[in-house]
Amino acid sequence: MILLILALCFGSLVGVTLSQNDEVDNAATMTVLKQDSGTNLSQMNMTLYSVAMDMDAFSVGEAVKFTAPNPGWKLKQVRVAGWNGFDGNATSIPESENFLLEVRDEKMNLLYRMADTQNAYFTFPAIILRAIDLPSVPVTDEFYVIFYDRGSMFIGMELENSTGSSYFYDSVYSELLPVEFTDQSNTTTSINWLIRAVGE
Repeated sequence: MILLILALCFGSLVGVTLSQNDEVDNAATMTVLKQDSGTNLSQMNMTLYSVAMDMDAFSVGEAVKFTAPNPGWKLKQVRVAGWNGFDGNATSIPESENFLLEVRDEKMNLLYRMADTQNAYFTFPAIILRAIDLPSVPVTDEFYVIFYDRGSMFIGMELENSTGSSYFYDSVYSELLPVEFTDQSNTTTSINWLIRAVGE
């Protein structure tokens, strides 16, 4: 069983503050879909997490389920709150490694996939809400955005106000798994991945 205490300890050791990315404001005319509490990120009860802390980071990703707001809606951007460990010192820039991003339909059929280096997006001395632009990806009804951090970085997770829309996705078995963390006192917490879908 995954221990929430590991993530909480890591988050307190990092001691980073949240920063909003300027790119986020460039898409003001698009609709932002959120499956977290919607609280201002700087006031959110959150910590950092990497799948590599608990399981195979190459086959398991952080998944969020969304619902297209209307027929013909196209996903044009994904926003991920993440951090690659950079503390502002040139010697702290981590080695470039890849993350993987997928968009899947409600039956888990692949609609879009891209890989890039974490340093191209998340080299900032704080956790940052980073916009990743996509070609227009038509989605209907429910769809999933899956982010495989691959141990190259950490993503934000909200520790309260679970919407029930965050999962682990095991790509080997094409299976969604619940995200529940149990601490040392046997308290179970469901969380929200800080991944958002943007489109029009």
